[in-house]
Amino acid sequence: MKYKEIKEGQSPVPDRNDLAKFHLKAYRDSYLQSKVRGMIAYQIQALREKFGLNQTDFAEKIGKTQSIVSRLENTEYGRVSVQTLLDIACNLDVALIVKFASYPDFLFQTSDASATALQPKTIYESLAQPAKPAQEKPLGKAAASAGASDQNYSSRLREMGEMNDNSPPMSARKLSEIRAQA
Repeated sequence: MKYKEIKEGQSPVPDRNDLAKFHLKAYRDSYLQSKVRGMIAYQIQALREKFGLNQTDFAEKIGKTQSIVSRLENTEYGRVSVQTLLDIACNLDVALIVKFASYPDFLFQTSDASATALQPKTIYESLAQPAKPAQEKPLGKAAASAGASDQNYSSRLREMGEMNDNSPPMSARKLSEIRAQA
C-alpha cells in the first residue's frame, strides 16, 4: 500500500486508490474481520516465538491450555475475548491497546505484520533501555484521571505497608483486586 508524504506528527494517509475499494461495505467488513483475526493470531504466535516457547509451555505461562493457544493462533478463530487478551498481556508483562480507528489509521497500523513488529517489548525490556527525553503532551481527561487513580492506589498500598518504592511491579489483576476493595 502506498502512503502520501506526511509532515512530522501527522498520520500517514494511504493512496486514494487503495482507500477507494473500502467504499464497498461488504469488502470493508470482510477485510476488517479477516485482518483483525489474522493480526491477533499472528501477534500471539509472534509473542510465543519471542519467548522461545512451544504451545504447551506458552499455555502454561499465560494460564491457558495448549488447545486454547492453538485456537488463538488460528486466523479463522474469531471468538477471542478482551479478557483473554488482557490475561495474555498481564502474564507476559506487555501492554494491550484495543481502540476503534479510522480506516487510514487501521491500514497503517496493520501494514507491518513482520514478527519483529508484532513482538512488543516487555516492561522489563523497556525499563532496561536508556531514558529518552520526555516529550510534553497534554493528557486527556481519561488519561489524567487514570494516572491520578494509579497514584492514589499506589499511595494507599504504601500506607497499608503492602508496597514500597522497592516493590516489584504489580500485575494488572492484583491492582484490579485492590481497586475493587477501595
